[in-house]
Amino acid sequence: MSINFMGSYSGIDQTMIDQLMAVEKRPLVQMSERKTTMETQKNAWNDVRTRLNNLFEKIKVLQNSDTFSSMKATGGESATMTTSKNSPEGVYEISVQQLATKTSVIGGKIVEASSDSTKALGLTGTFKLNTEGKDAKEIEIVETDTVRTIAEKINAVSKESGVRASIIDNRLVLNNLETGTKAIQIAEEADSTILNQLGLKDTSEVIEGKNAKFKVNGVSVEKESNSVKDVVEYTTINLTKAHAAGSSDTITISKDTSKVEEAVKGFVDQYNSTMTFISDQLKAGSPDDGGDKRGTLASDGSLMRLQSTLRTMVTSSLSNENTAIKDLSQLGVSTVDRFGQLTFDASKLKEKLEEDPVQVQNFFMSKNSEGKDIGFVPKINSYIDSFSSSTGIIKGKTDSFERSIKEVNKQVDAFALRMERKEKYYISMFSKLDTAMMEAESQMGWLTSQISALSASSGSKK
Repeated sequence: MSINFMGSYSGIDQTMIDQLMAVEKRPLVQMSERKTTMETQKNAWNDVRTRLNNLFEKIKVLQNSDTFSSMKATGGESATMTTSKNSPEGVYEISVQQLATKTSVIGGKIVEASSDSTKALGLTGTFKLNTEGKDAKEIEIVETDTVRTIAEKINAVSKESGVRASIIDNRLVLNNLETGTKAIQIAEEADSTILNQLGLKDTSEVIEGKNAKFKVNGVSVEKESNSVKDVVEYTTINLTKAHAAGSSDTITISKDTSKVEEAVKGFVDQYNSTMTFISDQLKAGSPDDGGDKRGTLASDGSLMRLQSTLRTMVTSSLSNENTAIKDLSQLGVSTVDRFGQLTFDASKLKEKLEEDPVQVQNFFMSKNSEGKDIGFVPKINSYIDSFSSSTGIIKGKTDSFERSIKEVNKQVDAFALRMERKEKYYISMFSKLDTAMMEAESQMGWLTSQISALSASSGSKK
């Protein structure tokens, strides 16, 4: 085993070598700081891309024709209406005399069941079950069947037969899946008694289903369902409760401008958020704050160009052959300050939509005589795409940062290896120095003792 006495003679120990290496490693600190800066800048550009994509997600709603053709129905309690974009405008008075109900067969008591729906009934036989217009399904009963398993067998073919079973007070209760006057049909062989044994024949009670009866603007209508799609075109009437005699609901179908308003407001909010973020990234900072407030992408020419161009594009006039609306200010969107923040007055937009919705729609998106998409949305999208697409400016920026970061990592690894070797060199060199000084001290001691001996011998001879 070797013992390291480094520093015991020269005074240069591991602590002094560590201090020496700290000076040698200063370039490593600088490289690490440079790498951190590049990673921060790359992440900042990725954040810019995310915000630009969010901006387009907000504005692209305004290129969808459904946003502008949306209709709404207001009013109604016992009856309501569900609209589509093609629903006709108008006022509809709806009076509900009767809701549609389902046909039911309430079975009689099943003697063999007693009070336990899980008890085997010991019955055998078959019967067929369906409602009008549905396929008849055969239900086979075996000795081990209980009231519960029989209900399960009926329900297993409900989709085909149109009948569903439930158990109430150990009785089988059959219900039509659909409303209306459709009867539940139950049939058995001529010599079979299985239906009587299950309480589905002589002791059963039949409650006939009813059709819905109502009036729309004085026109009497009868339908099998409480959800009616073929009375007012492209519109569903939903019946929920019968009216008292002489009462009715008044429902108005009109254009729904709220979707356009929400879309414009969503764009304005996201634009303001994006521009604020960009401004923060471009802050130059000042000597008074020690540079702490300097933006991550301060002085970046590409980001400055993005900020300036977006601000100009949002506020400038458009040349559009399909609309008289030339800029967003005519739709209630205007700048608040010199930084380009926007404000939105929904009343101006609503006024334009009531005046001529097609003009508003064409401002955001339309096609020119050559069939090319024109308008505010394509213009903004084209510019955003030049930055955020897979071949855009931001991709080029982040790829460049990634290459530089990889190169710095290689430099860091190579430099760290050199520092490891240099530290080993220092330890070896100073260890050898200690050994040399120790040997020199030993030789000096021997020489001194020899000289002393010679001096003593010379003195005794005198």
